[in-house]
Amino acid sequence: MLTQAIAQQSPELMQNAARRDVFIRLMEQYEPALRRLASAYAAQQADREDLFQDIAVGLWQAIPSFRGDASERTWLYRIAHNVAITSSTRQRTRGRKEEPMPEAFDAPSAAISSEQEVLLAEKRALLLDGIRGLSALDRQIALLHLEGLNHAQIEEISGMSQSAIASRLSRLRDKLKDIILKSGRASHAQ
Repeated sequence: MLTQAIAQQSPELMQNAARRDVFIRLMEQYEPALRRLASAYAAQQADREDLFQDIAVGLWQAIPSFRGDASERTWLYRIAHNVAITSSTRQRTRGRKEEPMPEAFDAPSAAISSEQEVLLAEKRALLLDGIRGLSALDRQIALLHLEGLNHAQIEEISGMSQSAIASRLSRLRDKLKDIILKSGRASHAQ
């Protein structure tokens, strides 16, 4: 009944209510993925939170322009990556140096031992540091792949062809493997 009363009073109020509902649903569904994305672009907790908020604002602003040409998921990732890349570029031009992220990337499973937990956290940190060191496009491709998007969805977001994505992912796997192996050897040598 309230919805009907609001609809009769103002179509604009209905649009804002619908926009809010869509925003809340998207944030509930994709918040963990958006937080992981922010972690890959910003090393400091405060910077990650700022970036997450910027992504949320970008999403809020873009909701009215969603035409349904792409899936909701790919549309959301395109917005999030564009905001993250813009923010990352702004930070670099200001000369901000990123510090390594001290927190774990994801919470480890309770079924693994504390030694395994430490090794897993170390591997995640090395992977995250390696991803942060990639160019913006490579970082975007790697993160989308890690989020489980297929080549067609990544093509929609990045604008690259599926064959280019496949070959880039192959090179990125090798590059990240080398980075992790070198970092792992360096940390064990100390």
